[in-house]
Amino acid sequence: MPFGHCFLEPSEMEARFSDSLGLATLDNVLTEPSEEDNAQLENIKSVLESLPPREADFVELYYFMKLKQTDIATIFGVSQPTVCYRLARAADRIRFLLNIPQVDPQQMEEDLTRYFSDPMDVQIMLLMWTTTCQSEVAKILGVTQGLVRHRFMRSLNRMRGNAFFLRYVALFDYVSANLNILREVQRPNWTDHMMRSVQ
Repeated sequence: MPFGHCFLEPSEMEARFSDSLGLATLDNVLTEPSEEDNAQLENIKSVLESLPPREADFVELYYFMKLKQTDIATIFGVSQPTVCYRLARAADRIRFLLNIPQVDPQQMEEDLTRYFSDPMDVQIMLLMWTTTCQSEVAKILGVTQGLVRHRFMRSLNRMRGNAFFLRYVALFDYVSANLNILREVQRPNWTDHMMRSVQ
């Protein structure tokens, strides 16, 4: 394999997803997919809208329309390694979204509001669930990242002592183990960086 090239096969993408929901169990592409195969594909497609639009496009083109990474790179005017990186990042995000413990958002907000006396604790927990990013939560609330981290961990530890909150503890433990997984980080353009350093 040439240096700098990273081609992901569907089996590699599957390995990044859960063992129970993925592409590895799909029949050969020459056969008609089973109902279970179609359900798995629908599960994956259902979370594509939660990905950054460019990543969702790359996944759609590479895994569902079977375009080569080099062709996708040409269409979008980026390098093939960029396509590879974004596909790998998308696979990680999809795995996270498929495996996150499911809760009713409205019910969770009501339960947390009844349990925590400080509305900021409720906001921090809800925003950590939706963003997975302490710095993003800090920016939204206009506080420091250290405060977000402290209040998040304190609230999570407090919930551990209450059997009613075990389902939320599982959710927030999962978020805590996957911090920044949903964060969209813009990688700097090397040419722009070089031009700024010369000026």
